[in-house]
Amino acid sequence: MARLIDETKIERIRNATIEMIVNKGFGGASISEIAKKAGVAEGYLYRYYKGKTELVDDLLFSTLNELINQQEEFLDDLQRIQDIFEQMIRVLFKIANKYPERVKFLFVLMHDYNFTVQDSQHKRILNLCKRVKEKGLATKEIKRTTGEEEIFLLGFIYPIEFINLRFKNIFRHKALGEKEIQRVLNVCVNAIKS
Repeated sequence: MARLIDETKIERIRNATIEMIVNKGFGGASISEIAKKAGVAEGYLYRYYKGKTELVDDLLFSTLNELINQQEEFLDDLQRIQDIFEQMIRVLFKIANKYPERVKFLFVLMHDYNFTVQDSQHKRILNLCKRVKEKGLATKEIKRTTGEEEIFLLGFIYPIEFINLRFKNIFRHKALGEKEIQRVLNVCVNAIKS
């Protein structure tokens, strides 16, 4: 007989993991702390994940997958690169305002050499960047020398870095509203044009 999955427990495990990784880093978070924070037994957690690495890999994969899926929709639905970048930046800012721990989680793992993007996602990201470049060349919004790497850096990494600076209050500005979206968008779009 198949085991029933209690989705609320799984969601609590996922949220506890994100919080622990953000607050303690990968090395500082333990399965026992995650289970305790989620209100589940360690054994329950091990039913679904072999260990902390598999759990964090799964979270990273699902988080990136959602963002990749949205970016593919934007590419299919929108014609101008500026509009595509704007929608992606808006998604990241919306997540940051509604679920700040999720953006912090991405930031932490982006800077942790223990984690890399899975091959299937790497291929999808590369394909997205190629499609953005092709569309940008057709609309004359991107210069020929702009590579896929710059598109990824400007369309995804820079907005997350900006959001992180705001979370850390480094320049004593906390707002993540329309003004900040336009500032980030202007930097990104102008960088790929010049």
